[in-house]
Amino acid sequence: MAKIKLWRLIILSLTILLMIAVGIFTFLPRPTRTRPSSLTDSLTTLNILLIGKDARALNPALDNGGKTRIPRETNAHSDIVIIAHLNLNHPRLNLVAIPRDLLVMVPGVTTAESRTDFHHMEKLTHTFVIGGEPLLRQTIANLLGIKIHRSITLDFDTFRMLFRYLTRFLGPLRLGKTVLNDPDQALKFVRQRDGLKYDDLDRCRNTLNLIKTVAIRLWPLIGTRIGDFLLDQTFTVLGTDIDLTPVEAKYLLGYLRQKQFSPQKINLAVLVSEGRPVTLDRYEMTLSCYLPIYPEIARQVEHFLMGNDTVPALDFMTQQHYSWPAYMMANYNLLPNIANDTLERKQLVKRILQSFPLQDSARN
Repeated sequence: MAKIKLWRLIILSLTILLMIAVGIFTFLPRPTRTRPSSLTDSLTTLNILLIGKDARALNPALDNGGKTRIPRETNAHSDIVIIAHLNLNHPRLNLVAIPRDLLVMVPGVTTAESRTDFHHMEKLTHTFVIGGEPLLRQTIANLLGIKIHRSITLDFDTFRMLFRYLTRFLGPLRLGKTVLNDPDQALKFVRQRDGLKYDDLDRCRNTLNLIKTVAIRLWPLIGTRIGDFLLDQTFTVLGTDIDLTPVEAKYLLGYLRQKQFSPQKINLAVLVSEGRPVTLDRYEMTLSCYLPIYPEIARQVEHFLMGNDTVPALDFMTQQHYSWPAYMMANYNLLPNIANDTLERKQLVKRILQSFPLQDSARN
């Protein structure tokens, strides 16, 4: 009997030691990785464009319970547009969201003669339908005067798959009084704007807060083997909708960890803009749009995307007050706003976008 108890004690001790060894191997930080050649030594800042598009899976029944990436719709709007600005010198990470309906000048598409010729501009979200990620990328670079180095795109089903996968490790996500524990619930949370006090601005704010919450919850795993496993699975889910490589991602995350970066210090901002009905000549109709407040945006770019802390800027994560430029007093709503023709107007816009010469480049 004593021998049996001794063997049980030995087996239990070995099991505990094995679990400790596995835990150390899995969760201790890995050695710092060598900087990939694709990230040149002269690169001290990195701008990554995060896109949430409204594309759906063509046949959801084939997704194998969220485990298999299947074909998506080819035409989509960019509902979520965020620039992740990473400064490697400090280090620092800023997330700047751009409202989907912001009016912009689109290279090769619009005919606006000035920055306030809003009638001849286009909604930012439509650039993704017209020319896909390349045109959206170019439009944002021209608008803000920055270079976009990498991009990551999520569609509806990619978002659901990632949320389902991550919450297996993280559990439910809490944002204030909201608890997200279901993929469809989380997707509705980041897409909802109807009923929110500040419409698309509040949707931007909700999405930014969700990203920061996930980053805080995941950060203890970054740089560990389990963290690498999660990152590899994320790249598998994203497929070709990302041009940041796994090697680059692991290096950047490991570098931030080595520099004792804290996700609690991630800065969040939304481009300052104001909702207005504007008649767009391309469609000969009045649509709900956002006008860019250029003086405030210029300061936001300097502060959040250029790293110039001496320039004060609004983060616009609350409805902060600002001085209206003179152009905000103009009446851009030249056509009658007929409430019962919404569906007809949406269908007309869709037909125009689908017939545009650059439309084929949007197919991913």
